[in-house]
Amino acid sequence: MKKAAVIINKNSGKKKKPPIEYRVLDALNSQGYKVDIHYTDGADAKEIAMAVSDVDLIVSAGGDGTIGEIIDGMVESGSDAPLSILPAGTVNDYTRALGLPLDMDTAINNLRSPQKTIEADVIKGNDRHIAYLIALGDFMESFTRVGSTAKNRFSIFAYLYAGLRALVTMKAYRVKIETESEKVMSDSILTIVANTSSVGSFEKLLPHASIDDRHLHILNITPSHPKAIIEIIIAAFRGTIAEHKNVHYMKAETLHLDTDRLETMDIDGDPHEFEAMDIRLLQGCLRVNVPEAYAE
Repeated sequence: MKKAAVIINKNSGKKKKPPIEYRVLDALNSQGYKVDIHYTDGADAKEIAMAVSDVDLIVSAGGDGTIGEIIDGMVESGSDAPLSILPAGTVNDYTRALGLPLDMDTAINNLRSPQKTIEADVIKGNDRHIAYLIALGDFMESFTRVGSTAKNRFSIFAYLYAGLRALVTMKAYRVKIETESEKVMSDSILTIVANTSSVGSFEKLLPHASIDDRHLHILNITPSHPKAIIEIIIAAFRGTIAEHKNVHYMKAETLHLDTDRLETMDIDGDPHEFEAMDIRLLQGCLRVNVPEAYAE
């Protein structure tokens, strides 16, 4: 019998009421899987993923940070199991980038469906495997604080308010970016290295990026006045941010990233202590399941 491991973060942002365990068990049992359920607070998700690396399927039920920890464990252990995603986080960028529904009931029902397996790229920063995102600067953090109620009610205006409010406390930093073909040293308010189209719930922030396009996508935004901030946020919604004069966009396979003063950075949606990073793309090293109905 096939074996599946389900890793559930009980602390993830999206409330799971009623509990999802029985519905997940039923869906996977119907596909011939013997299922083991593992619980994490996020901190030990990597270790759990490494411990279950010999199963036939791994299911993540958590946010982007949990997905990142699980992917770190899967790649480090050399797991060949495909990964299925249940979106239990607040932002769920990885789910959005795959074009999958954010509704939990629909996601669970999709476990019963025929799957297409994508050979996904993974970012490696120093010794850590990263699912989709490295971000620097206070600007990004201001967007992650926009709650789902505000997003649904006010749409772009919620982000405009958050971005303009962040200007009051936002501090620029000096960033150094060296790719295989370009070198940038610039004052900045936001630096992003990603391999997905959705970042910070801006679903089209990097419209040409995908988890299997074999490139890192890099955005750097220089310090900007309020009018320019409004233009940049609107462009982020439209998928044209790379065209703004205060935004430098690059594609690469490797880069070195460093700054002069930052103490924290965002990795897969969670804060981490900043360190200078040698970054490269591990091409096609992770198998990700997407229901055939949602596959391009």
